[in-house]
Amino acid sequence: MLRFFRINDPYRLLGVLIILILIALPLWIDATALTWPDLKNRVLGEAISEGKLMYIQVYDDTPPLASFFFGVMNWLFGRSMFAWQLFAFFLIFFQAAFFGIMLINNKAYEDNTYLPALIYGLLAFFSFDLLSFSPELLASTFILFTINNLFKEIEFRIQRDDIVLKVGVSIGLASLLVFSYAAFLPAVIFLLAIFARVTLRKALILLSGFALPHAILIMLYFYWDSTPLLWQNFYLPNLYFTKHSLISIKSLFILGLIPLAYFLFSLIMLNRVARFTRYQSQLLQVMFIWLAPSAMVIMLTRELTPHSFYVFLPILSYFISHYLLLIRRRWIAEIMLWFFLGGIIIIGSMSRYGKITGIDYSALIADSDTRAQSTGRKIMVLGDDNKVYLDHKLGGYFLNWHLSQELFEEIDYFENIVIIDNAFHTDPPDVVIDNKGLMTKVMDRIPSLKNKYKREGDRYIKISN
Repeated sequence: MLRFFRINDPYRLLGVLIILILIALPLWIDATALTWPDLKNRVLGEAISEGKLMYIQVYDDTPPLASFFFGVMNWLFGRSMFAWQLFAFFLIFFQAAFFGIMLINNKAYEDNTYLPALIYGLLAFFSFDLLSFSPELLASTFILFTINNLFKEIEFRIQRDDIVLKVGVSIGLASLLVFSYAAFLPAVIFLLAIFARVTLRKALILLSGFALPHAILIMLYFYWDSTPLLWQNFYLPNLYFTKHSLISIKSLFILGLIPLAYFLFSLIMLNRVARFTRYQSQLLQVMFIWLAPSAMVIMLTRELTPHSFYVFLPILSYFISHYLLLIRRRWIAEIMLWFFLGGIIIIGSMSRYGKITGIDYSALIADSDTRAQSTGRKIMVLGDDNKVYLDHKLGGYFLNWHLSQELFEEIDYFENIVIIDNAFHTDPPDVVIDNKGLMTKVMDRIPSLKNKYKREGDRYIKISN
């Protein structure tokens, strides 16, 4: 198999696609469990596809570009898990193909090979939840564009202002998908200063490119007269250094054991036998330094899951491919490739079915039963229990209770009353779940709700007209 992918033939990408389809088939035939991030993304997509404006009519801290894509996906496919996964699969294949072609065009290896494309695709299956249409997957696409343009800028014969601008814009767009990806901006400035002799003018162009998507976003919300809500519900929450892990470090270590081992092997091999041109040596240093901002992204990630580690796929693919290509005895290299392929598949499959005791997905999984469609009832939950959205839609504005809690607890402020009243008026929920007893004060401030809802225990049911 290694010999097949060492040949510089674009049709080798068809082989990558076939292998990835074979690996993904079990995940499609026996549908994977629905995770909490998947559930939230689908509920958010429903709200956006119905015409709600993010941060104004949906209180959540999901970045705006990600919520837009979720809305488009819901508009096209509803809650169909297979459709969302299929779209994610082809995006993974696109990334793998782009990464392989990028390294060939930039002469990163002595041989022009599509092996990095295969390795990239295989790494995307080290955990079942990576086959999800997630903000991390979308943001990784823009990071690949960033790396590609960074390589072009480092190659001294290609230095144009438009390349630097593209680097800034791609990082800016990535940060509107996953805010912590903004950590790549100082890393790019550092790399350009070392390898491309960046001037103050080019640094300002880079910063302008990064700021451009954010400036457009701010102008849009200024037009809607809702800039404070943008700051309150997007920028400010994402600037807080808080962390919530949906999977343990031990589980992540076991899942990543094979890629990590091969990465260490590659560092040893590169230190001993590698011979590079000056430009190839620069690219290797860039990819190694790229580890630092990637690690920073993980440190700043507010909700840690296996798919948070998409950011490491280009680095691991680059170095693992180097390792396999530098093994002099081809039969050993072939065995090591098959061992890598088998290890990824076996660990990924066994962990999914709970056969590896050290890997615990319990905090990540919302429900083992993957429901394709909601029942259509709109629910408002005044609390953190979002499991009700497995079968129902979001009613009102308040998806993220952390951002909404203050509105209900400080009901004496007129601005809070106005927001809650608008939520019940523009998108009235069929049921309000109130385990905290907050609706009593809300109804005292908004008496009209007493004629629209009747209380049954901790629930308020909308009265049919």
